[in-house]
Amino acid sequence: IYSFVFLHDNVHVVSGSLDGTMRKWDCETGRLIGEPWKGEGGGIPALALSPDGKTIACGRVDGSVQRWDTNGKMIKSIWTGHTGGVRSLSWSPSGGHIASGSYHGTILIREAESGKVEVGPIKTNQGSVWSVAYSPLGDRIASGGDNTICIWDSNTGKPLVGPIEDLGYAVESVVWSLDGSKLYSTSDRFARVFDSVSGTLLHRFDHDYFLTSIALSPKQNVLACVGYRGVAQLWDTDSHKPLGESFHQEDGKGLRCVSFSPDG
Repeated sequence: IYSFVFLHDNVHVVSGSLDGTMRKWDCETGRLIGEPWKGEGGGIPALALSPDGKTIACGRVDGSVQRWDTNGKMIKSIWTGHTGGVRSLSWSPSGGHIASGSYHGTILIREAESGKVEVGPIKTNQGSVWSVAYSPLGDRIASGGDNTICIWDSNTGKPLVGPIEDLGYAVESVVWSLDGSKLYSTSDRFARVFDSVSGTLLHRFDHDYFLTSIALSPKQNVLACVGYRGVAQLWDTDSHKPLGESFHQEDGKGLRCVSFSPDG
């Protein structure tokens, strides 16, 4: 499971797996709701929930993007255009556009209803685009690559910041602060926070093991980090100090994705 989304009911999550299925779960009981959702196109490295909470975008290893409702029904049209698998997805804050990043280093920005490509392909020169994220105002998109971060104009595809370099093998997760002034990322053993205008590194959170995913609380003062060996750590974003001890999955298996519930 490389990706999952919290639904707006605060009770259910939907996971996407490399076995090609999506599954809906009850967070309070851990039980599977109904049957797995099956679709064409192979494994699912990326999911993203629309701002209104009604539609899940699904990126597959064959390079296609699908849309599903939260009850497991796929919306008919399947979008193609990437030559490599879709590794990352992000909805614009208005819900009008979807950005997708591929293993082959390109970004496409589509109109969310029709699937028409309005910007791109943006050739990032970042290797794989492991992560993409719209800014809170929707005017910029951050992308995490093999060892770099770039920020793009979401209306034109032109570069605005970066590449910010020497960030380790894969920047697998990028998250904006609520006011858009900062950008958080994870790669290797570090979560980092940058000034989103200048690209200046503001702080680095050090961990014992490689990280794979980060999430920022809706209340904005807690950063969650997860990674290899099943380790998770919470940080106070103001003081840069850890909140409690790190905690672990008992079997030590790596954690691929972390998310906060909508209420934080």
